Amino acid sequence: MTGWVKPPLDGQRVRELAGAHNLDLLTASILTRRGVTAPEKIAFFLEDDERFLHNPFLFPQMERAVERVLEAAAEGEKVLVCGDKDADGITAAVLMVEALRGVGLEPEWRVPVGDEDYGINPRVLKEKAGEDFTLVITVDCGISDFDEIALAGELGMDVLVFDHHTPREGGLPDALAVVNPKAGEDYPFGELCAAAVASKFHWALCLAGTELWGQEIVLIHADTDGDSYRVEAVRIRNLLKVDSIAAGADEGEEGRARLLRFIEGCPLFTFDKGLQLPRISAFFGGADVHAADIEPEIARMFPGLRGRSIEELSEAGRLSRYFPNNSGALNALANLFITLYSRRFSGAFDPWRRALDLAALGTLADLMPLVDENRILVRMGLNRLNARDTLRERRPALRELLIRRRLHEGPVGTSELGWQICPMINASGRMGRADLGVKLFLAEDAGEIESLAGELEALNKKRRALVEKLWERLRPAAYESMDALDGRMSIVADGGVLKGITGILASRLQRTLGVTSVVISRRGENSSGSIRCDGGINALEWLGAMDSLFDDFGGHPQAGGFRIPEGRIGELGDLSREWIRRRAPARVPAEPPAIDAELTHDEITRIGVEGITGLLEKLEPYGEGFRPLTFLTRGVHVEGADLVGKPESRHLKLTVTLGSVKWPALWWDGARKYGTVIRTDTDVDLVYRVDRDRWRGSRSHRLTILEAAPCAG
Repeated sequence: MTGWVKPPLDGQRVRELAGAHNLDLLTASILTRRGVTAPEKIAFFLEDDERFLHNPFLFPQMERAVERVLEAAAEGEKVLVCGDKDADGITAAVLMVEALRGVGLEPEWRVPVGDEDYGINPRVLKEKAGEDFTLVITVDCGISDFDEIALAGELGMDVLVFDHHTPREGGLPDALAVVNPKAGEDYPFGELCAAAVASKFHWALCLAGTELWGQEIVLIHADTDGDSYRVEAVRIRNLLKVDSIAAGADEGEEGRARLLRFIEGCPLFTFDKGLQLPRISAFFGGADVHAADIEPEIARMFPGLRGRSIEELSEAGRLSRYFPNNSGALNALANLFITLYSRRFSGAFDPWRRALDLAALGTLADLMPLVDENRILVRMGLNRLNARDTLRERRPALRELLIRRRLHEGPVGTSELGWQICPMINASGRMGRADLGVKLFLAEDAGEIESLAGELEALNKKRRALVEKLWERLRPAAYESMDALDGRMSIVADGGVLKGITGILASRLQRTLGVTSVVISRRGENSSGSIRCDGGINALEWLGAMDSLFDDFGGHPQAGGFRIPEGRIGELGDLSREWIRRRAPARVPAEPPAIDAELTHDEITRIGVEGITGLLEKLEPYGEGFRPLTFLTRGVHVEGADLVGKPESRHLKLTVTLGSVKWPALWWDGARKYGTVIRTDTDVDLVYRVDRDRWRGSRSHRLTILEAAPCAG
């Protein structure tokens, strides 16, 4: 019995996937094992093009939000941006401030400091109303602030909400516009972080600076079958397909009237007007029809497409290859038009591209799933952060943080950001100084950046020391609580816990105890807590069940936060015990590592180190929802093994041979296998990942061991 699983593989399906998308068999087999075979899924693994991102105007109220900001810019209004204190809230606030500056506004901004609560602060609203502020923009908060938004309206201020948290039952707050991927079903992807939502708004503002803004055009295409004509048309607004129509000659005057109403008052575009205009004219009974032809400009921009018909382009189009509902001549025409005008006004979107590094940081910090457009957003953000795109420079504040973590000399991936940079940014909010993170990213002076980064680094060290101190104090109480809660949960409360670090401690307890954990900062009427869940309990379900005890709550299925009066903390354990016994779902056991590919020594020798690292880079980014690749190799020779770690030697440091190459390896918490499965000069079956090894240089790699077993036979 092994400590891993190797999902079965359908060889025919692997070959079909490889052929359809021009993939090598190893990559195709990995994607097949991961269940990434549907064309609409695989697009986000193989494409880097920003055209594969969803158009921000798919948010129903995005245009209203843009109009209100443009109005504020034209009138010189005073604008306040309200963010949150975690890394996503900080990066979202910075993105929003930069976007507003791009249209000529100079907004003030606020994030919670000290023990201030999450969300809009009523005291601040009253203060800013007295200073003649007329527009409040929330990022990473606001969706649950019904009373505060109503108060803003009474004070004469409009509110725009840019959030990603799940709306409460009962609908949305009465804001002028709510832009939230979880508010309704119009936006096709619901797992954006707040920084990504702010990035979407930034893109929309960039488009509003071009002549495309608010303009409706119609693309028209006619097919013929002998003397019979069928005409299709699609209306484009803000580079988004908003409506379409089709009419055949057999519909007579009714069909012609419907089509005429659809195109009336809009500029017309077609492809190959020499062919199309006679057909369209014939459909309208010989009427004179005028339409601009995009074919010449497409041919200049893409010489390889010259001379090809729209039907041929439809069959060859990348979008139609992945998205079947995007096929056909009319969709090909629309895609070509959108590509053409995106390229024509490409420079207008450079400010948006410059800020994608922060959108990537927010996505990784908030543990958003790396699927759908999040993959392209993060990939583009990593290219921006690593200065590997056309803009060719790193954001000064991020460069300073990378220098302080000794990450500046080579490429930085999701692992380095998630484990080293995101915690530094989070530290400012956890220690009550979220404003420090915002100031750092908005700073332009080199000396100020260096000073603020130094403060942030010091806060992070202080945060780590405080967490270690509290950890030792809370752990015994956590075990005691777990026993009282039938081994399913742990709830601890302590007056020494800062509000900002309840989430860190809850996460650590959850990983250590293996159960859903709650940590509460006991501060009288301002007590607050965080929950982090195992595979069996949904945070939102638990929070909803405890609603009668809370002043406020919110979050995601895996994590959440709440405010609770100190006098009701004792009831929380009793009510949770009752809920666990009556309603909590069964505990989900931890899953063993799943193998993506079994690599023989001969394959490893043939592929080489560069081939393996190239495969890893091809399928980046890794993180929530798309774990790092996991390999199995049998008969791996252990050249050496040592126990390492302080104060306890809990880890194993190894040297192993894969193929003809000796690799350094590390097995976290692997000491239990030392002297039994793992011994020097023995062979084992090894389950591992390949990770960058920063200690040996930015281009070096090591193995991270996940499991091992004596060689089978």
